[in-house]
Amino acid sequence: MFNYKNLCDYEFEILCKNIMQKKLGVPLQIFARGRDGGIDITDDTVSKNVVIQVKHYINSKYSDLISSLKKEVSKVAELKPKKYYVCCALELTPANKTEIFNLFAKYMEGSSNILSLNDIDEYLQDPANMDIVRKHYKLWLESANILEEIDSRDIFIDCETLLYNIKEEQRESVETLSYRQCIDVLERNRLLMILGMPGIGKTMTTKMLALYYAALGYRIIYTTNGDLQSIKKALSVDKESKEIILLDDCLGQYYFRMKDTQENELMSLIKYVLMHKNKKLIMNSRVTIFQHAKESYIELNSFIDTEKVRLQYIDMDSMTIEDKGRIFKNHLYFRNIQSDYYAQILKNNNYRWIVNHRNYTPRIIEYVTRQNVSNKIAADEYCDFIRRCLDNPTEIWRDEFNNRLKAEDRIFLTSLFSLTDIGVEDKVLRRVFNARISKRADIDTTRNVWEAVLKRMEGTFVKIIENKGVRQIGVINPSVNDFLKNYLDENEPEVEEIGRNATEYIQIVRGFGPDMADIVRSGDACKYNFASDVEKQIVILSNICELGICMEQYRDIVRTFVEFLPYAFYNTASTFTVVPSLLSEPLVSYYDTRNNLLTEEVEDLLDSMDFDDFCVFEENLKNNGLELCELVDSDVVLEKLDKAVRDYIDGYDRSESYTNQDTYELFKENTIYNGVYHEVDVDKVVNILADCVRDDIYDDVTDKLAVFPRAITDDIDLSRYDIWADTGEIESYVCDVLADPGDIDYSDIYDGDSSYSGHLDGMDELDFIFAE
Repeated sequence: MFNYKNLCDYEFEILCKNIMQKKLGVPLQIFARGRDGGIDITDDTVSKNVVIQVKHYINSKYSDLISSLKKEVSKVAELKPKKYYVCCALELTPANKTEIFNLFAKYMEGSSNILSLNDIDEYLQDPANMDIVRKHYKLWLESANILEEIDSRDIFIDCETLLYNIKEEQRESVETLSYRQCIDVLERNRLLMILGMPGIGKTMTTKMLALYYAALGYRIIYTTNGDLQSIKKALSVDKESKEIILLDDCLGQYYFRMKDTQENELMSLIKYVLMHKNKKLIMNSRVTIFQHAKESYIELNSFIDTEKVRLQYIDMDSMTIEDKGRIFKNHLYFRNIQSDYYAQILKNNNYRWIVNHRNYTPRIIEYVTRQNVSNKIAADEYCDFIRRCLDNPTEIWRDEFNNRLKAEDRIFLTSLFSLTDIGVEDKVLRRVFNARISKRADIDTTRNVWEAVLKRMEGTFVKIIENKGVRQIGVINPSVNDFLKNYLDENEPEVEEIGRNATEYIQIVRGFGPDMADIVRSGDACKYNFASDVEKQIVILSNICELGICMEQYRDIVRTFVEFLPYAFYNTASTFTVVPSLLSEPLVSYYDTRNNLLTEEVEDLLDSMDFDDFCVFEENLKNNGLELCELVDSDVVLEKLDKAVRDYIDGYDRSESYTNQDTYELFKENTIYNGVYHEVDVDKVVNILADCVRDDIYDDVTDKLAVFPRAITDDIDLSRYDIWADTGEIESYVCDVLADPGDIDYSDIYDGDSSYSGHLDGMDELDFIFAE
C-alpha cells in the first residue's frame, strides 16, 4: 500500500478527484471547503448530478468519520444529487460501508459508491492507473521504493548531506511550477542551472529532482564542496549507465574563489555530460554569485553563453502564489502545528498576506513552522511573530543568537563557522570549542558544557549527520551561515579571538588567525591539527621550500618526507615542487636531503607519476638547477617517461578536441548532392574531426616533452598517424548535432500536468488549500 500519510488533506482531495474523474469518465470540479454545502467535488456547479464528499481522516478513528458523515445527511438531502460518493482515507470493514450506505441510500447505487483507503489503493496499484500515480509524485516515489532504498550505494554516491532528513522533507515539498520546468529543461537539454536568491528553495528542488530521477533508475552523484575531481572519478565507466550529477551551490559560498583549474573542470564536466546521452547535470547557485562568476571569468561567461552549449537555468523567484500557499500549508500540516495556532492562520484569512508578503521564502516558512520555535510564542501572537520574521528576515537568527543563546552557544556556532560551510567531524569541532571555552572565566567548565550545548543547538541551529559511522555537525540551513558571516564581519574582536585560539589548519585557510607562511616562519606550524599527516607534511614543506626556511623544528618533517617519499606522499601534486626545492640550496645542505634520498626512492616516485607529473617535476628540477637524469639513470628515465606518454595518449579526453570544432561550419563545407537532395558528407566530417583529435594529442604531447633533454625525447617514438581516434564515437556526436532537437516529443516522458491547475472553477485556490 502507498503511504497516504505523505499526503495532506488537500492533496488527498485532489487525488480523489483524479480517481473519480477517471472512474466516472466525466470532468469534475473541486470546491473550496467551508463553502461547499456538502460538496467537495462535483460534475456541474448548477445541476450537481454527481456529488463526491472527501474525508481525509488519515489519523482518525472510524467513529470520527461516521460522526462527521451524519452531519452531511441534511446537506445531501437538499442537493438531491443523482449520484453521491464518499471517499475516505480510512480502511473500512463491510459493516462500516453498510452503515455509511444506509445514511445516503437514496443517492447511492450500492456500497461501491463508498471508496475506502483499500479501494483507493487497489485502484492505484493497477498499472493502467499509473498516470494518476505519476501526477502525485509523492505516491509515485513511494511506488518506486526510492525512499526505502536511499542508502543504496548503487543509487546515491556521496550523498549523506543530501539525504539528511529527506523522508521528512519530501512530505513537506510541493511539486511547484519551477520543479516541473526543471524536469522539462533536463529532458530537453540534460543541463540545468537553478538560480535564485537565498532561501527560495534551490536545494530543496535539487533534492526532489534527485528523487525523481532515482525513481527513473538514475544513479545520483552529489557534491556541496565543489570537488569536481571526485565527481568525475565517481562517474561510471559504462557510458550507458544513467547518472545525474548534482552540484549544490556549484560556484561556492561566501569565499567564492574559482581557481583556473576549477573553472576548467566545471567546463570539462559540462562537456562530458553533453557528450553522453545518459548523463544529466543539475547545478544551482545564488544569482549574485553566478553574476560575479560570469563577470570575473571571461572564459566561463563565453562558454555558458555559447550557442553550442544551451545552458539553461530556472529563476526560482517566479514562484506562484498557489505554490507558496501549498508550501506553507504542507509545513503547517506535517509539522503538526497545534490547532489553536492554525486557527490564527485561518483567522481573517491571514494566510493570504503571509503568502503574498514581499519577503516570503520557503526558508522563512521552514523556520516559523518549527515546533521548537512556535512553542515559545503564544498562539494569539503567532501571526505577529510570522509578520516580524517576514518584515525583517535577517533578524530571524539575530534575535535568537543575541537574546536567547548562552555565551557557550555562541562560541559553539562561531567555532563551527570557522571550520566549515557544510559539515565537520564532531571531534574536530569539540576540540576547537574546548580550546576556546577553556580561556573563558565566565563559563563553568567543571560540567560537560559540550553535550549541553549540542543538545540545545540540534534542530535549532545545527543538524547532526551520521556519515559512515562518523558524526558530523553542520548548520541546519545556509541562512545560518549567512547570518554568522555577517555577524563576524561586524565583530572583529570575535574573529581575532577565534584566531588566537585556533587549533586547526582549516581555520587558518578560512581566514581565522595569522597567515600560514608567518606560522611556519615562527616555528609553530606543528601545533595545528591537519586533516591528515599528508596534508600536514605538504603544507609545512611547501612553505619551507617557498620561503627557504631552515629550522630545527622541521628536521623531523623533512626527514620523514624524504625517507617515506614513495609510500605516502607521491600522490600529491605538491611533491613535485617540494622535492626539487629540497635538493637545492639552502635546504639541501641544512637538511642533508641529497644523502637521505635514495635512487630507488626516486625511481619508485617516477612509477607513481603520470605524464603531467613528469613534466612538472622536470620543470621544477630545471628551475632549481637540476635535471632528472642527475638523480636517476637516463635509461630508466626514458623507460618510465615513455610509458607515461603512452598511458597519457590512451587516456586522453578526445571529446575535448572534436566538440571544440565549429561543427556547423564543417557541415557547410562538406555538403554534397546525392542526386535527390543536399546532405552532409558525414564520413568526411568524421575523418576531419578524427584528424583534429590526432593533431591535438600529438601537439599537446610534443609541447610538453620540450621540457626534457633532446637526448631523452629523441628516443621516444611518437607519430601522429599512430594515435587512435574513436571514429564511432565521433560519428555518434556528428549525428547528434545534425539531429533537430525541436522535433523531439517529450510528452511521453513528462506531461507537465500539475494536477492542481484549473480545478476550482473560479474559487480562490488559497481558500481551498487552507480551509478546514
